[in-house]
Amino acid sequence: MVLVITGPTGVGKTDIGVILARKFDLDIISADSRQVYRYLDIGTAKPSLELRREIKFHMIDCVAPAQEYSAADFARDALKIMRELRAKGRGFIVVGGAGFYLRALFQPFFEVPRANKEIRAKLQAESTEKLYARLQQIDPKRANQLHPNDRQRIMRSLEVYELTGRTFSELTRTDSKTVEFLPFYVVLDTPRVILYQRIEKRFDEMMAAGFLDEVKRLQAQGWDKTSTVANTYGYSELLGYLNGSLSLDEAVKLAKRKTKDYARRQLTWLRSLKQAIWMDASNVDDTVRRIEMILLDLLADKF
Repeated sequence: MVLVITGPTGVGKTDIGVILARKFDLDIISADSRQVYRYLDIGTAKPSLELRREIKFHMIDCVAPAQEYSAADFARDALKIMRELRAKGRGFIVVGGAGFYLRALFQPFFEVPRANKEIRAKLQAESTEKLYARLQQIDPKRANQLHPNDRQRIMRSLEVYELTGRTFSELTRTDSKTVEFLPFYVVLDTPRVILYQRIEKRFDEMMAAGFLDEVKRLQAQGWDKTSTVANTYGYSELLGYLNGSLSLDEAVKLAKRKTKDYARRQLTWLRSLKQAIWMDASNVDDTVRRIEMILLDLLADKF
């Protein structure tokens, strides 16, 4: 079994994962749907280069912001690394809160067809609102699983339908695959007031660390409202400020609110995990001690 440390954004997953990785000499497989992109550093709270020289993180800085990268792509790449680490006898843990990534990795659905440029170009030409409305008609179950503004996954669901003639939900139901690694989920949580305070504090720290300058550099490189950057909380709102549609104060407040909304959606999905162990992460030392006991048993293969 593989220890998976997950939870809502801002709860402190990486900090606890790093403590465990240091103590037990482990690699970390990141399950973060934005840290996988290069150049999105400050705004995704990516581990520093110094820390990554000390502890080996995988699945960070893998693709360019303009590249389409699905949950199935993540599962394929992460599984390859996990197999290699297992073959070497190297221990690892999975740390991250991207529900789609975790589900693809540990609840594999089906062999997804490769992206089709012609179909993708046709879908790109339509607004997100129209695409979502179409998905609601074709596959209402899948539409309910997605945020109406999650353009990338909405397009991918429609693309799969056009390529196979079957809905994403139908393929998930009938073509599920065998799980290769079994997850042991530890879900970190904390009272909402504390979580929201952490989210706001972290965003303020990002701004102080040069987040706005990072967004300016990305904009200068051509990443606009149609890119992955524009679909990422914080980046999207700061692009709005740079484009003149929001004041800086409005952009910051909106980014914080959207991040809190995202945390709530993460928690909704996490509650669906069966047999997950939930822990209050308010006291880091206490949380680490509790996870250490689980990890020792996992490493000794007692589960």
